[in-house]
Amino acid sequence: MAKKDKEVLSEDRKKALKEKEKVKKEQEARLKKRLKIERKRINKIVSFPFKTLFVLGMVSGCVFFLYNFYAEAETLLISLFKGFVLFVLVYFGLGLLILIWLFVLAKVRQKEAEEKKRLEEELAKERERENLEGRYERELLLKQAQEKREEELKKLREQLNKEQTAEGMDFTQANNIGTNP
Repeated sequence: MAKKDKEVLSEDRKKALKEKEKVKKEQEARLKKRLKIERKRINKIVSFPFKTLFVLGMVSGCVFFLYNFYAEAETLLISLFKGFVLFVLVYFGLGLLILIWLFVLAKVRQKEAEEKKRLEEELAKERERENLEGRYERELLLKQAQEKREEELKKLREQLNKEQTAEGMDFTQANNIGTNP
């Protein structure tokens, strides 16, 4: 009977392990799928500017070729050459302009980030200074309170001493009176 219970438990454990492995494999598959989708998205983002530049250059080159070949009635080779030159100028010219724009934008963002970091550091220093000032003020108040307490204790001791000396005098006077009839 104990063997049957152990076999049932081991079978249950095996089933639970299989289910865990299955869940783990499903999670890994989902993760791989997400990574693949993310890679595709990143590749699209990276290739978009180049594709756009290429299309703009091709359209402008083709339109210019057609204009030169049909409207200007130039030869085929000259029209193709001019269209190609325009394509190259548009592709590299716009690419250079976009690159310069991105460079300037990056510099501006870098300056903003540096400014933000500097402000955060100043705020941190200001908070630290306030904490130190607050701590100094608390210490000063504590010191003043201790001095005041010491003064009050001193006064209280003096009063007690006066009372004790007065009681002592009364006692000695009472003794003198009691001895002298």
